[in-house]
Amino acid sequence: MSQTTISVDAAELATILAALRFYQSAGQGDPANRSDDIHLIATDGDSQISLDAEAIDALCERLNLDVPVRCLIGLEGGLVTGVTSNVLLEFTVLDYDVEGCDDDEVMTIPSMDNDGREVEVYKRGFYESEMDPDVVASLYQAIEAILTKE
Repeated sequence: MSQTTISVDAAELATILAALRFYQSAGQGDPANRSDDIHLIATDGDSQISLDAEAIDALCERLNLDVPVRCLIGLEGGLVTGVTSNVLLEFTVLDYDVEGCDDDEVMTIPSMDNDGREVEVYKRGFYESEMDPDVVASLYQAIEAILTKE
């Protein structure tokens, strides 16, 4: 399942919800009720099954939940052992410990401070997190319970 995560402000979210509810109230969840142009958009060029009224309800509920993107990063001995998130997440690791690395193992990138400096990091690519919303929610809940006791 591919997934897209976007960041929207309150006005944009309200507009998305209004458009979905308008689409739903106009009966557009039923392919027989929509124009060819709208059908192609709703099915991503006939590559997806479009949402019916019930699925649009569920989507609107999810959009209203306003759940933050949450990510668990496992480390052992300073090395990343795993990344699990509640939504699909693309990430990279910036390892500034390049002592002892060969030149072809190091790359120079702009500083995260956006101050015009460049820094050397261990050459890595981009990775996708494991996606398991239930595990992430469970661990966040357990950690929050511990932290609130302190």
